[in-house]
Amino acid sequence: MNLSLIGLQWGDEGKGKIIDFLSNFSNIIIRYNGGHNAGHTIYKNNKKNIIKILPSGLFKKYCLCLLSDNVFLLIENLLKEIKNFKNIFISKNIFIINLIDEFIDYLFDKIIKIGTTFSGISIINFRKVIKCCFNIRDIFKFNFIKKLKKNLFFYNIIFIFFKIKLKISIFFLLKKIKKSIFFIKKKIINNCLLINSNSKKFFESSQGVMLDFNKGTFPFVTNSNIVNKSIYIDTNFYLKNIKYIGIIKAFSTRVGNGFFNTKFKKKKTDFFSYINKEFGSNTLRLRKSGWLDINSLLEMIKINNISNLIITKMDSLIYLKYIKLLINYKINNKKMFDYQNNIFNNNYFLFNSWKNIYNNYYENEKNFHLYIRFIEKITNTPIIIISIGKNEKELIFV
Repeated sequence: MNLSLIGLQWGDEGKGKIIDFLSNFSNIIIRYNGGHNAGHTIYKNNKKNIIKILPSGLFKKYCLCLLSDNVFLLIENLLKEIKNFKNIFISKNIFIINLIDEFIDYLFDKIIKIGTTFSGISIINFRKVIKCCFNIRDIFKFNFIKKLKKNLFFYNIIFIFFKIKLKISIFFLLKKIKKSIFFIKKKIINNCLLINSNSKKFFESSQGVMLDFNKGTFPFVTNSNIVNKSIYIDTNFYLKNIKYIGIIKAFSTRVGNGFFNTKFKKKKTDFFSYINKEFGSNTLRLRKSGWLDINSLLEMIKINNISNLIITKMDSLIYLKYIKLLINYKINNKKMFDYQNNIFNNNYFLFNSWKNIYNNYYENEKNFHLYIRFIEKITNTPIIIISIGKNEKELIFV
């Protein structure tokens, strides 16, 4: 059975740990979107490992890890992460990001103030749309210099707009790319041959679906499609059966700007986020925290055809006296269902918290069970795994 794990919030749901565990039952882990703007944290022997571009199954030696077609690759970043791993393969159709894209991303964000990670993802998407970029396979073609000149033309136009006195040499850029590509040349493959083999596959999304370019809280979104339907386009996977699993936190967190209906007040969100070490894996910014939004969760379960849920960070809620779940939004006492707005009066359902947490599901307190079963009932989706800590063994199977 092929599996897909997708975050149903704004990312940071704890996908890395769960994928690392579930990769024990798969032959190939496929990262199918995003770039180094995403960060996944995996603990191995109490050592914290942050990966930005590689699939989260890379610690399993017998499991192949594939960066598929629609991933945007900064080679310098890949070389930092790939040193100790031999089970990594890269699609020849991946588009290449330059460090200059990160600089331009920073300049643009100073104007539009979206709060990006300055990873150059929006810039490479822009260049892709205007046909002014290249992918790995182009580097080995005889007309590569012509494509590179188009890139230089784009960069120089941007520098003129921002009144920056900087001009890039084509020979410098060519030498730099050729030198970088030498180290990963043997790992470049035809994506279709591997992805449509008979092996068990696990599809890994980069961010959460609330950051999807079309279905998320636009304009505070990422520049790729996160929803499950994009798997077939982004990977060239045949229309075969995939079991879609959704992952959520027991509460909500978000990094950067954008809508956040259930956010705690300033002092509470800072205290709660700091106590639970809620820092962005990529930017190290303190995450804003809030209650779980059932209304948006229901929408994302439908959009992504989710059959089962995994809930993480249940251990974090022991610091609270009570817990709220957002049930619906209201304006003038009328129920609304638009999660992409920030002006609603929220209706909450109140729960008492619990003091302790145990690996044995049935040893946990009554309030713990009430919270889990209420989420299952209102979403009509069974919860199959509960995470109660940072290590792989701290999982409860329901």
